[in-house]
Amino acid sequence: MAEGSAVRLLAAYVVVLVVVLGAVALLGLAVGGTSESPDGTSIDGQSPPPFQPERVNADADPETGTLAVESGSARLLVDDSHGNQFSRADLEPIEEAVFRTGHSLSYPDSTDEKPYNETLAGHEGLLVVQPTQEFTATERAVLRNYTDAGGHVVILGEPTQTRISGGLIASSTVVSFGANNLTSQYGFRMGAETLFNVDDGANDNNFKSIYTTPSGDGPLTEGVDTVTFDTGSYVSVREDSDADVVYTAADGTQTLQTRRTGQYPTVARTENVVFVADASVLERTELYDADNEVFVGNLLSFLAAGDAPDNVPGPELDTDEETTSDSTPTGGSTPTTPTNTTTPTAG
Repeated sequence: MAEGSAVRLLAAYVVVLVVVLGAVALLGLAVGGTSESPDGTSIDGQSPPPFQPERVNADADPETGTLAVESGSARLLVDDSHGNQFSRADLEPIEEAVFRTGHSLSYPDSTDEKPYNETLAGHEGLLVVQPTQEFTATERAVLRNYTDAGGHVVILGEPTQTRISGGLIASSTVVSFGANNLTSQYGFRMGAETLFNVDDGANDNNFKSIYTTPSGDGPLTEGVDTVTFDTGSYVSVREDSDADVVYTAADGTQTLQTRRTGQYPTVARTENVVFVADASVLERTELYDADNEVFVGNLLSFLAAGDAPDNVPGPELDTDEETTSDSTPTGGSTPTTPTNTTTPTAG
């Protein structure tokens, strides 16, 4: 008797299940249309236009173009003695470009103990990439004498950032631009924050990869419409300096930490010195984005156009002055390092 009841219950359960499944199938046909339609195409709200496959992958800037440099026979020097954060492998395209056009790019001999002024002598230009250590008072004085004599200097750097490294146990390191004491003597310094822009028309498929555009005509902007800075900041220019703003971040750009919108200078220059508030533009992965290769070619041509002084004066310094990085060296015509800087007006 108990066994018969169990069989009847099981049969009833099967009948109910078949009825439910049949109802679900009929409902699916009624709502979803025929089986010939792809899944989801006729269900309102499931596949709105912004999420269609052809709209998911945003267009990125084409990585095309040629890194071109004005021909000549300039000797260019790369600074690597101030904790510079760059890979020599990333500079190989630059080395190739200057070699192809008759110039040379070299690094100081780390075993050579000759004075800094003798190291610079005979070179048309000095390239300084993301230094994390300060320049000594002697070096700043020598560089002032070098640029006064017609030598050209290009400095590229990035704002203070926290970098994560390690495997199973990660560690963080704060990396800061260390040469504000050098750039300040020319009237500009690194901004305090990273920039970002959420407008798809003002970034390269990443809110921190901002667009920057020329602010005027000149050899540094020739042939350039847009440059992308992957980890860029702004250049803080002192009001009473003779520095000119050459590039400005796209409209709507903000500071990452304080969310201030403004017109942010990204590249500034004096007669013989250029300061770029981003160093990633030299990296292989960024070099051919937008018009980056044209911009970098202009920077290299600027370096090669410098005069190569046969003799760069090196002022004598007292021991106390040499050990105090921000002190002003005696002798020569080195001005006092300015301390008052201005920040772009926030909106």
